[in-house]
Amino acid sequence: MTESAGGTTFVVGLDRETVLRRRALVRKIQWIGGWISAILAAIGTSLALVFVLYAGFIHPGAGLWPFAVLMLLSLLPLAFITTQSLRLTADRRRWYAAAELPPFAMRMSPAALELGCEGAPTPVVLPWEAIKGFKVRERFGEPVLEIALNPGGGVGATGLDHPAAKAALQPNRMLKSPGFVAVAALDQPLEAIDQALRTFSGGRTAILR
Repeated sequence: MTESAGGTTFVVGLDRETVLRRRALVRKIQWIGGWISAILAAIGTSLALVFVLYAGFIHPGAGLWPFAVLMLLSLLPLAFITTQSLRLTADRRRWYAAAELPPFAMRMSPAALELGCEGAPTPVVLPWEAIKGFKVRERFGEPVLEIALNPGGGVGATGLDHPAAKAALQPNRMLKSPGFVAVAALDQPLEAIDQALRTFSGGRTAILR
């Protein structure tokens, strides 16, 4: 913990090399996965269209028309998710290219929690009452910290309007975010972070088990 003009703070920094390695890994996995899904969706849609033509025009009396249409409709969610995944991957690449790494992962004070989100120009500032806690999750083969907000957690927060911040802190329900930040990239152990969360939040927030 450090003393400043604004009072006592606790800063959790980032290991730049670890962040850049993880960033490259996540981008590669998401890009490959997105294109595999796109190829499978294209093949499935093509087969479904052939089935529709066969059922509707070649053998219209066989009663296969409803099944052909159902097969085609069942592929629409996959096509939508694939498109969204590729779009988000491209957006994330642009965010990374346009912004430097944040100066810290998080900074705690008695007033609020500040989060440095990759790709966002300014930190997200969250009042303590908005935060339920942090969870340790497994993403792409390594533990990451994910923040859990209370219902209406955006009230009183600043910085959440940027797309990169939304992607990190309010992930798409269908396309889960890879996590707020990798545990290996933090320069403080989880035990110290947990204790600081409890102290600065007055017991409202912690690393959830």
